Amino acid sequence: MTRMYHNGISLVEVIIGTALILFSLTGLTAAYSFYLKAGLKNTDALKAAFLLQEGVEAATLLRDTGWSSFASLTSGTRYYLSWEGSAWVPTTTPVLVDTVFTRTIVLDDVYRRNSDKDIVASTSLDAKSLDSGTKQLTVRVTASSTPMLDKSIVTYLTNLFE
Repeated sequence: MTRMYHNGISLVEVIIGTALILFSLTGLTAAYSFYLKAGLKNTDALKAAFLLQEGVEAATLLRDTGWSSFASLTSGTRYYLSWEGSAWVPTTTPVLVDTVFTRTIVLDDVYRRNSDKDIVASTSLDAKSLDSGTKQLTVRVTASSTPMLDKSIVTYLTNLFE
């Protein structure tokens, strides 16, 4: 009886090995693509959060420049913030930030309940009066590249120098 020894690799083994390597590379490429897209989406959300914060700070600077000009902005009107070299300027002309984001601010009148001076909605049935020294500020950021990205923040600004 003679025994035959085979040295080397058969064609079937080469095909199976190549297929395993291709499947592995395809999986790695798909995972990399997914994580890259998720990272870019997260980057837009992070930029939007910073733009919200900057919008509140810009409105605060507008308030600090002069309450009368700040309070004279029309309630309920959407304003865009434009940097004019040394100061923020509210404008009704749309302004794109980084050619992607739109940031708006809206000022609304604030009413206070006469009995305890708590802030109440303008539609409240309680006896209330307009607080001329306080405005409700809503800052909103949207992104044209990510339709689902729509963030807003609401706060109050008061006339500190009254």
